Amino acid sequence: MKKKPVTIAIVILLAAGAAGALWQFTSLPALFGIGDKSSQPSQSSPAGVKVITKPVTFTSNDRVFEAVGTGRAKYSADLYPAVAEEVIAVLFEAQQSVKKGDVLVQLDDREEKLAVKLADVELKDAKSLLDRYEQAVKQGAVPQSEVDSARATYESAQVALDQAKLAVEERQVIAPFDGIVGIPNVDPGDRVDGNTLITGLDSRDILYVDFEVPEALAGNLKNAQAEKQVITATTPSYPAQIFEGFIAAQESRVNENRRTLMARASVINSEDVLRPGMSFTTKWNIPGKDFITVPEISVQWGREGSFVWVVRDSKAEKISARVVARKAGQVLLDTEVKDGEHVVVEGLQRLRPGITVQILNSHDGAAPAQGSSL
Repeated sequence: MKKKPVTIAIVILLAAGAAGALWQFTSLPALFGIGDKSSQPSQSSPAGVKVITKPVTFTSNDRVFEAVGTGRAKYSADLYPAVAEEVIAVLFEAQQSVKKGDVLVQLDDREEKLAVKLADVELKDAKSLLDRYEQAVKQGAVPQSEVDSARATYESAQVALDQAKLAVEERQVIAPFDGIVGIPNVDPGDRVDGNTLITGLDSRDILYVDFEVPEALAGNLKNAQAEKQVITATTPSYPAQIFEGFIAAQESRVNENRRTLMARASVINSEDVLRPGMSFTTKWNIPGKDFITVPEISVQWGREGSFVWVVRDSKAEKISARVVARKAGQVLLDTEVKDGEHVVVEGLQRLRPGITVQILNSHDGAAPAQGSSL
């Protein structure tokens, strides 16, 4: 009879252990949210997934292209004498402005002037003989063959006179266009020939700057020339000064080795401070199309490429978007996102197509989702 209390105590202890185990079994799922509907992800919550959005904007995809080019005059020529002869006069100075037709260097032309006089006399004599024969043939005094021979002699004398005059002209080095001459390389008394450089002549009221453009910009270059888009240029000679011009011409073919296209900018040089041969850094602002622009953080990547999450009617929609350009933390996109819509920038990891969202930053201009408690 004394063993009953011990037996009862053991039964009580076993019952208590079983109750504790049962309590732990039923409490652990609740502790970790297993089976509790209130602890399910917010996608099933009426309020939806909490996100932060930003409104999209439009930005022009403008680009700036820079290249180093070389200046050349509108017209430029190296002047050489046409014949070998002695210089008797140099009629210009360095950096002198000359007009088309001005004589720059005079060569010895005494013999040629005498030849002109002789040819002129022979021409007059041939003309007089032709006139007499033409009168005589009407009276039958001379045959027609004599008249024809006299006419041929007259025409030959005309050619001889023209040749003599040309020989005189060849003894002069003449400016072929308006421009500025360089340093004279000859002096009176020098014997020159066709290989002797007299001087250089440049028409530099307009300066051309040639530079290379990648073939990818060939289409933009064509538009720039047609629209006369502004090109700016700077040179080490005047580092603080910016010169303006426009695309005046482009090469007819792409350089197959360099994959570039030669372009030519026309720069006004009305103050005559620029010189042919100068190096220039050209800057070309290329206007582009307008594209939807979003914060860089909103662009996501998947198997099918880049995309963004857009909030439409309080639902998340996944919209494909092709990246066009990146500028200062912003991304220009080619996409179906519309102006005025908002893209998600925070809370992206929990989004699924069609999920209800709650916009937390409605005070930033974003439209709050339906059912939001904000």
